[in-house]
Amino acid sequence: MAIPSESFEVQSESLVDFASLKRNGMDLESLITFQEMFPYFGMLNGPTYVTLVKDFWARAEVYDVEAALAEEDEAMIRNPSLRGKTRQEMGLKSFRQTEIRSTVMGIPITITGEVIAKACRVAANGKFIWNANRNHPFLESYKGVVLKGNSSTKLVDIDGQHRMLLKFMTECFLQKGGGSNQPNIDHKLVLYFLASFNKINLPRYIMHHLCWAIKEGIRSKRKQIPCGRLLSEIFSQGKILEILRRNNLASDQVLRTKTRKMINGKTLQNMKIIKKFSPDEKDLKESTAPTKLMTDFPPIYQERNSEALAKLVADYAKESNIRMDIEAPAAAAEVSLQVRRKRTASDAGSEEKEAQTKKSRKDTSDASATDICSLLCSRGKEEKLLLLPFKKSLKKLERKGLRR
Repeated sequence: MAIPSESFEVQSESLVDFASLKRNGMDLESLITFQEMFPYFGMLNGPTYVTLVKDFWARAEVYDVEAALAEEDEAMIRNPSLRGKTRQEMGLKSFRQTEIRSTVMGIPITITGEVIAKACRVAANGKFIWNANRNHPFLESYKGVVLKGNSSTKLVDIDGQHRMLLKFMTECFLQKGGGSNQPNIDHKLVLYFLASFNKINLPRYIMHHLCWAIKEGIRSKRKQIPCGRLLSEIFSQGKILEILRRNNLASDQVLRTKTRKMINGKTLQNMKIIKKFSPDEKDLKESTAPTKLMTDFPPIYQERNSEALAKLVADYAKESNIRMDIEAPAAAAEVSLQVRRKRTASDAGSEEKEAQTKKSRKDTSDASATDICSLLCSRGKEEKLLLLPFKKSLKKLERKGLRR
């Protein structure tokens, strides 16, 4: 993507405290149990590694059927005799499934639907409908269940439980980036499935959403990165963090670790579903601790040689001038990634010069133009030139009536 990595906005999924919601009158446990999503929501209570997510996203590409066909076309342009040949005869690998390809700190990685499902802790089965038209039969069911049969009902007026399910959808797995908060046709169907106890294929929806966001970033320079927490979990389970730790690149300062806001009983009060929030000492707390590593997590990179992986990361750190500072304090989690660069003459005295400038402004704010003129008369030519800007500034203030 032709977008600077620092311009990206990482959207970490919101945490959900179902016990707090239940204590405050919103019991959604049966719905979430039916969807088999409790393991997924449990995974969301963990760290997001902003640096890794942005580094991944800046180089991400979707390899799908469209990309595979383009690959074949390119091969035939280079060698017209390949026309009509199979991918194998063209010297291309067989297309098996959609993949997201990128690199993280120099390590080439591939994310598939299997990887998404494993990180979500949810089976990849259930309903998945996309690109539905306005005449889709399930839309009538949506109107009956969610809008209570009245198609003109506004979302703010729907049942509190359905409003909360919509919040889960837009903040926990299908995050939107700016624009209207109104769900599109496909999202309306997802909301209907959730509200009517129809199991959805959560991993497939998330994979599709990530692919859409990557293509939008390439096509229209979309800057929002959805599923920041899930991507961070994939990097952790895929042992990218383990490699970075061995190279002293896993500090909070380098990774820029952060957590997301909580959806709990207080949220119900903010949404005006309840009048007063009742907190409890058992309410869920945000965690920055990594989740336990799985023994059967699918590989996300091909290179298995630890020395080769270490060299990739070390070369990337050297080329990017990243400070390999493992002792960085956790409080620096939101500090921008620091890099080494040559110190220029202006850098050397920048802080001192700024302090002098502020002091000079303060000292001259109460002085009169006459005082400055007197001072100029008593100084040499070079010093007069240094003081002239202050004289001009004071005259501007006098004209505006701002000088005391």
